[in-house]
Amino acid sequence: MAGQNDKPPEQTAAWRRLAGHRRQADGLRLRDEFARDPGRAQRFSLGLERVFVDFSKNLITDETLSLLLDLADQRGLGKKIGELFSGHEVNPTERRPALHTLLRAPDGIHDTHGLSYVARQARQERDRMFGFVRKLRAGEVEGATGRPISRVVNIGIGGSDLGPRLLVEALSEFHREGIDIDFVANIDPFDIERALARSDPETTLFIAASKSFTTSETLINARRARDWLRDNGCKDPGRHFLAVSGNAAAVEDFGIDQERFFRIEDWTGGRYSIWSCIGMSAAISIGEDHFRQFLAGAHALDSHFASAGFSANIPVVLGLISIWHNNFFDIGAHAVIPYDQRLERLPAYLGQLVMESNGKSVGADGGKVGVQTSQVLWGGAGSPAQHAVFQFLHQGTRASSIDFLLPLDSNHDGKQHELLVANCLAQGEALMQGSTDAGEPYRRFDGNRPSTTILYDRLDPYTLGMLLALYEHKTFVEAAIWGINPFDQWGVELGKTLAGRIAAELAGDEAPGSHDSSTEQLMGRYRSGRA
Repeated sequence: MAGQNDKPPEQTAAWRRLAGHRRQADGLRLRDEFARDPGRAQRFSLGLERVFVDFSKNLITDETLSLLLDLADQRGLGKKIGELFSGHEVNPTERRPALHTLLRAPDGIHDTHGLSYVARQARQERDRMFGFVRKLRAGEVEGATGRPISRVVNIGIGGSDLGPRLLVEALSEFHREGIDIDFVANIDPFDIERALARSDPETTLFIAASKSFTTSETLINARRARDWLRDNGCKDPGRHFLAVSGNAAAVEDFGIDQERFFRIEDWTGGRYSIWSCIGMSAAISIGEDHFRQFLAGAHALDSHFASAGFSANIPVVLGLISIWHNNFFDIGAHAVIPYDQRLERLPAYLGQLVMESNGKSVGADGGKVGVQTSQVLWGGAGSPAQHAVFQFLHQGTRASSIDFLLPLDSNHDGKQHELLVANCLAQGEALMQGSTDAGEPYRRFDGNRPSTTILYDRLDPYTLGMLLALYEHKTFVEAAIWGINPFDQWGVELGKTLAGRIAAELAGDEAPGSHDSSTEQLMGRYRSGRA
């Protein structure tokens, strides 16, 4: 419908029809829907290569999906997807495109979109990264004393930490023996001191990962590592550093040679940067071939997202269902529960992706958003999560939608894995059906708690690439419907500014400023505690 994309989402005809449909859906009971409709599960499932998504346990009917697809059309989702892949300025507040999909594209794939020069630069930097990876894994990268590097410590925070850390842990079965990989993110000195205590100054390489190379946490930890090298007799600390950044001058000022500088472009947001040289530590861990498979898996999902019709498009369908739960059922939380210990860090990674991208109250046009935006994303690995948080999921007064992730093949003990599978499937069924125990009331719960189950053949680099890209594009779909910019994060800047001011005051470098009484009290108690 012409002009609907120019309106706030809640003023579109499709949104109003969804609101009316929601009032009619008060009596929707999932267990009844399954009982009367034997084809529900098959009809509400989609598959792509190694991934199968069953979304039949969500609070939807055929009419719901039809209305949601109308909403996608009225919000111009197809046009926005095209703009994402063709290099348009989809990040208007920073006046730049978002080209993370280009980073995982095969050679030549973007040459028809007017992006051939940018794509060529990205490939060159990727090839430089792989060249360094090959040398280090072959024992040809040496420290200042001539001993080969055998330990890598990634110093970063946010996207410069969460993505590489997730990959290294999730793909540990593909790790190169003889090379230790460690991570430091927290400005709390215990983090860097823990990593240094495990390190040999002659054989350790530090990766300073910061797009701006001004991130205070990263620079403070990197300087501590440099001082530690010098304190341990290292005459050339630069031989033990590598930088991934977009700020060549700051990297050089730090003392890192240009040959050890790997560029990340300004069109790569931090939470979308694992596909770039930010993934250096993960590439060292799993090797070039496996990292290329990781990129290829993401590209397969990109191709699906860019070309599949909306009703068969996995990120589109999941994004629209999320809108339905969040904006029409007031379900403000979403749990990600991987029944795969290797994906224990996935909820933390997705927490940044989703909440930093879509935790916005201002639209891309600068106006106030009139609807709820990002859900709170949380979670943990199953089955430990069953013994920690599932009481809330089953009987809590505030509902949370849920994603279950489950590998069909774990490459380990079949009987034990079968029990894991049984636990995962049982939780989805129980959350949907509930319990109608006629005895004690505390044994009863309503069910009707929505969940999606994502099955994958096995966890390997290709499949992990598909899964991460799926969640990226689902997040983009939500942002497109709400009319917000998922590629900036201005909300974090105020805290950074105030932290710098308070730090200077606590150190005595600046005269005490004017703060609220609570902050003044807490600063005073800190000073008293140090006295």
